[in-house]
Amino acid sequence: MTNVIMNNGMTATAAFKSQINDLIQLTFGFSFEKWHKRNLWDDQYERYSIIDGDKIAANISVFKVKLLIHGETRNFLQLGSVATREEYRGKGLARKIMEHIFELYPDTPMFLHANESVTEFYPRFGFKPFTYKQPYLKTGCLHGNGMIKLNLTDPKVDYYLKSRAQYSRIFDCLSPYSINWFHLIYFHADHLYELPGLDAMLIAEQRGNVLFIYDIIAAKNISISQVLPLLNFPGADTIEFGFTPDWLEADYSMREMELDHPFIRGDFGVNGNFRMPELLLT
Repeated sequence: MTNVIMNNGMTATAAFKSQINDLIQLTFGFSFEKWHKRNLWDDQYERYSIIDGDKIAANISVFKVKLLIHGETRNFLQLGSVATREEYRGKGLARKIMEHIFELYPDTPMFLHANESVTEFYPRFGFKPFTYKQPYLKTGCLHGNGMIKLNLTDPKVDYYLKSRAQYSRIFDCLSPYSINWFHLIYFHADHLYELPGLDAMLIAEQRGNVLFIYDIIAAKNISISQVLPLLNFPGADTIEFGFTPDWLEADYSMREMELDHPFIRGDFGVNGNFRMPELLLT
């Protein structure tokens, strides 16, 4: 039970998928089964596990991402699914896996979002807190009539995810396809809209007078002035963006936001005046 085993979507067996689903269900209350069934797990997402018999004792997952930061493409790792079964805790298994990942990727910066209960764990490995901000835009009433509701099973959803061509010039991810699908499957199946004439998909949810736009996925250049007349969210007069919306030519403002303990090992090379894409987080 001392070896760290790596699996990705190309190597994982049905038995391993069942084992990881069991661990994640016990730890976080959900499983990756729906994501697995859509064959969305590829070699971009790696799981490093210590296995005891027929169950996974501990796991840390690695999502290899290409970030676009001030026009420069940089490779990062996002860590997630950090989990140890209760009966195996206190044995240093998570440390062993973490050190194994560092050996494999000694020069690659890493980031993650931690739970409140483990914020003292990551600084031991050279991680430090970082911050980012919430972009928002005061809009007035949103009583447009141009958006069309999309069903998660509509082929257009996959088309838009594959056709993304517009990115923030400040901070964005160039490789979000599989993790975007994860968010849509588990959290946003009821928040999908097509924006006719713009070749774009909106992922948004109204919260009182605030419209939270998780993402706008566009295959061509569009602006917020083209989007606003299509939005029909009565009572909303403010937009909060789950991404940095500079590419929309929006005259947005930024404010501080409460974060779930983000940590980085290395550096983004940019100050906190950006928004980590919401649909990138693991």
